[in-house]
Amino acid sequence: METNAALLDLDRELLDQELLGQDVPDQVPVFVVPVEDAPEETEPPTGSGSELTADRCPALNGHTRATLDAASRGWLLARLPARVRAAMTAATHWELYGTRGLLVVACGDGARQMGFSVESVRRVRQETSPLHTPYEILTARESRAAADRPAAERERLITRFWVRKDAALQAVGRGLSLAPERIEAGFPADSGTVAVPGPCGTEIPVCVRNFTFSPAYEFAVATPEPHCVTPAFAYSVR
Repeated sequence: METNAALLDLDRELLDQELLGQDVPDQVPVFVVPVEDAPEETEPPTGSGSELTADRCPALNGHTRATLDAASRGWLLARLPARVRAAMTAATHWELYGTRGLLVVACGDGARQMGFSVESVRRVRQETSPLHTPYEILTARESRAAADRPAAERERLITRFWVRKDAALQAVGRGLSLAPERIEAGFPADSGTVAVPGPCGTEIPVCVRNFTFSPAYEFAVATPEPHCVTPAFAYSVR
């Protein structure tokens, strides 16, 4: 397994726990790939020969094997670690989730039954700094939970609530068709159940879990209940 604990400040206990059963058929291989900034002396990225850089990761967010053309797939695969490239090449389906400096790859048809969301947590330099993630995505209860926190904690908490909602909506195929402030995702633990409004007044229970790879990111995985697939993580670096 390729890792870069120094770069991501990875939780080693989490790493060991999540990889124990990765060969179980119902588990979805999920690769977490940190991507570095382009060297200052290089030209801006253009053309098929350009590098995969930290700033390019957000543009890959939400893409799948089917939405990238052959040239784009080839470009990406050539720039990923060998283990990730091999898994993606063998899979009939994969999904990409990216934010600046981090790319998450979920491989296999089981990923279709799950939702993923990753976001960078903005560094807050002053208590009066404006929020990067707006309060408008929160329920009244979530807003109260965040309001009394110091600015840095508040930014992280709101980002955490957001990735939970985003992942839950993706898991049931709703995307952003539903206003996130209608979904309560303010549970205090790292995992909980989110009720996503469904048709005719129904609610769809979705299991959502946060994984902390680094203080710089918030990441959530969601699976409709009762869930039949789970993520199996591997951490890779170029």
